[in-house]
Amino acid sequence: MSNFGVKGASLVTDIAQSEKGTIPPYNDELARAVVDESQEHHRSILRLIGDIQAAGASLDEAKPDDAAAILVHHQAVLRNKRALLVYLNERMRRVRQLRWEVGTGLPEAVGENLSHSERSFFTQYAALVNKYQGRRGGVGLNLTLDPAPPRDHKVQVRVLEEYGEIVTKDGVVDLAKNTVHLMWRDEAQPLIAEGVLEKLDDH
Repeated sequence: MSNFGVKGASLVTDIAQSEKGTIPPYNDELARAVVDESQEHHRSILRLIGDIQAAGASLDEAKPDDAAAILVHHQAVLRNKRALLVYLNERMRRVRQLRWEVGTGLPEAVGENLSHSERSFFTQYAALVNKYQGRRGGVGLNLTLDPAPPRDHKVQVRVLEEYGEIVTKDGVVDLAKNTVHLMWRDEAQPLIAEGVLEKLDDH
């Protein structure tokens, strides 16, 4: 264990250098190596403490060399712990962000890069968001429609492709191509996402 902290630093570099907004494959091999290294440091600490006690001395009476060795191993464990937490917390933050970007369905290409625990976390987090947004026991509002707070409840939109008539809160609206309408934001947003409508700039 002459290269203390190298594996932990590599783990942090792995996530730090990945493209923002993406989730690279979970590096199970390196994460396990960091845990194994930490456990070896812990065993070294226990051996040193055992040798001190076997010599009939207390930890306060330990030789400077032994005390320094225990401290070095302990700091190495803490360093590895911080590296693992940075790696896991950043991945978890990106997994949470996925729910707001893609909805409840986890894309297969992304799911392949997640660990079993991360996929389980996504499912549970998505369920909590759905429950919070629900009409029964929740706020009754789809929070994914507008990441930024809207200035108006209605938006002006232009129809990009022939869609036909739809029923809105204000009645029947004929979405003929190139026509312009003033619609409720929550009704227009799904059609904007589908490419049927485009939102015109606010005045």
